Amino acid sequence: MSRRTATVALLLLLALPATRGAAAQEPARDQAAPDTLEQVTAAQVVRRGSYDVAVDRRLARLLEADPLVIVRDTMLLEGDTVGRSVLVLDATVVLEGVVRGDLVLVDAGAFVRPSAEVHGDLVNVAGGLYRSQLARVDGIILNLPLSRYRVVREADRMVIEASASASLVTLDELAGFHKPAYDRVNGLTALWGATLHIPPVGELTPALHGQVGWLTERGEPTWEADLSFKIRGTTLFGGVEEGWATNDDWIRGDLRNSLSYVWNGRDYRDYHDARRTWVGIARALGDEEKRFHGRLSVQGQVEDAASLEGGNPWHLLGDSARANPPVDDGRITSVMGSYEMSWNGERMEFDGGVGYEAAREWRDGAFTFDRVVARADWAMLALANHTLEIDLFAQVPLGGDSLPRQRWSYVGGSGTLQTLQFGEFYGDRVVFVETKYVIPAPPRVALPILGAPELQLIHAAGMAWTATEERDLHQEIGARLQFFGLYVRYMVAPDSDRDPDVDIGVSWPFGGGYPWEKR
Repeated sequence: MSRRTATVALLLLLALPATRGAAAQEPARDQAAPDTLEQVTAAQVVRRGSYDVAVDRRLARLLEADPLVIVRDTMLLEGDTVGRSVLVLDATVVLEGVVRGDLVLVDAGAFVRPSAEVHGDLVNVAGGLYRSQLARVDGIILNLPLSRYRVVREADRMVIEASASASLVTLDELAGFHKPAYDRVNGLTALWGATLHIPPVGELTPALHGQVGWLTERGEPTWEADLSFKIRGTTLFGGVEEGWATNDDWIRGDLRNSLSYVWNGRDYRDYHDARRTWVGIARALGDEEKRFHGRLSVQGQVEDAASLEGGNPWHLLGDSARANPPVDDGRITSVMGSYEMSWNGERMEFDGGVGYEAAREWRDGAFTFDRVVARADWAMLALANHTLEIDLFAQVPLGGDSLPRQRWSYVGGSGTLQTLQFGEFYGDRVVFVETKYVIPAPPRVALPILGAPELQLIHAAGMAWTATEERDLHQEIGARLQFFGLYVRYMVAPDSDRDPDVDIGVSWPFGGGYPWEKR
């Protein structure tokens, strides 16, 4: 199928006859199609090659079920009903009626209108899917626009052709370059990476990924290489890395932390030098393109850690950056298990996971400990168009263990508890939970450039401590008025005599948003 843009497809579809019933199942003839393919049955559709085992199996089962095959641009109007699954090949379909099975697109396009009903799954493989949120889909929605499948029209059949690899080498992100990071220890971290696709052996797909970069403040290179073998939903992997690590990325990710440091010299993470070697196995559950996706993994790792000194790279506002605390230099030899999952629904989203690390004196390991780490980001549609958000992070050593300082973290300051001093409480035991109730203002109160604000009502509680200390949770309540790229925040600690925190600052104005916020 020639790649139709949404505009071209819409213009083409407006010219189609408004056929119904049987006429909709026998669409107008495509002048570019061979005469022998005026009406195609499942028996005239064959598959060639393999790319995604799950997709290949789905297509095989679908063809065995004798679906309605559509190979020309077609409209199924409101009131039209197809009593079985539909397979669309190298064509565009407008669906306003009912499909009582699956609707599967391969190298095709579909406009699923508000009145449409799909009683099975809605699957897009290497095509374009434009779906109204009001359309009914009883099964899963699987959107794989970048899958390496295409439809080839031959004299007497339609061929679904899969390519095991689009090219021998694929580059990471933007032409191989990763999004840069900027902090007080490494300075600018610029990375370039690529993946070498090794020819598959049966269902086993090997891949070798590597990346290299430069740390401007330290004047040193950083690099990583990892080899993986994927078979269906299971992946065997191993790798080596020489670079840096932080235990505070739950407070700030790379982008937000970099922007904060550029703006006022506030770096919300601490760092240590890390040389790592690892090997493990992972099992994928669900699919990243579906509503549910999970990943269960177990790996063994050897990490050699060393302290790093903090620098003071250029930033726009503020004085010298704070010092980078030392760690307990030495080797950590450990086994780690983790389970991560995400759920994306129309009215709720969840992203989180739990991990366990057991370190022992294997292979010259210098530390013995067990720890559990959990994190969760949960959001749901509340009253009217309001949103309720809950973010949680917790780290707890087991059995009274004390962790090496490269596993410590902190609370205090923006990103955790605003009425505390920056990084005021530091330790290997950390608990933090923040609840936000977000109320968007109506468009009529929008300000020029800044737009309409949203009011965030906030409650936060947390603490960091060690085995030799006893500390109560610190709590805060307050409100934040968030404009486009600008915010005003007021926080107070009701159970403390600490002064309230009033802050005006800038924030990253772009984000994906939740599905219920886009309606």
